[in-house]
Formats: sequence, C-alpha cells, structure tokens
Amino acid sequence: MEVSPHASQASKPGAGPFSPGHSGAQKRIDDAAKDFEAVFIAQMLEPLFSSVKTPSIAGGGKSEEFFKSLLQEGYAKAMAERGGFGIASHVKSTLIDLQSAKSAALLQETR
Repeated sequence: MEVSPHASQASKPGAGPFSPGHSGAQKRIDDAAKDFEAVFIAQMLEPLFSSVKTPSIAGGGKSEEFFKSLLQEGYAKAMAERGGFGIASHVKSTLIDLQSAKSAALLQETR
C-alpha cells in the first residue's frame, strides 16, 4: 500500500491543502487575493473614469463604454499585481487562517 505524500500533513493541526507549505493551494490563494484587490481597485477607479468625458471628435458611444471598462479593469489588475493598496496580503492571511481553522475543525471531528 502506497502512502500519500500529504498523509503526514493531515495529522498536523492547521495542515491541509491550503496550508502555507502547499504550493498549488498557495498559488490559488495568492491569485484569489490579488483578484479581490483588483476588483476593489477597479471599483475605486470607476468614479475617476466616469468623470472623463470624451470629446465628440473622438467618438464615444457603446463601444467606448465597453473598452473604457476593459481599460479600467486592466489598470486595476496591473496595480494589484504591483502591490496595489496592500489589501491582497490581508485577504491572503485571512484565507489561510480560515482554511487552517477549517482543517483543524475537521481534524478534531475525526478524532
């Protein structure tokens, strides 16, 4: 019988698929935290973008509205990727804490 490499982690409190030592889960947590921050930044940028009026010579219309939102989203993602407002690190630590608590509760139930 082959033992899973994660079997030894399951016996440790706070260990599990989202524990800080698990690289695949760590990447998902990092990505989720950055995505959350990008959405937050996009919401903060929205009033700025809505206050900019396009001159009539440059076009306007529905296409511009669509591409303006894509530009806003792109700026937000770039800002979040470069550190943003620092929200991602707080979201990341909260996600890790929540998952550790859940893993500890599941471990406690199995005993």
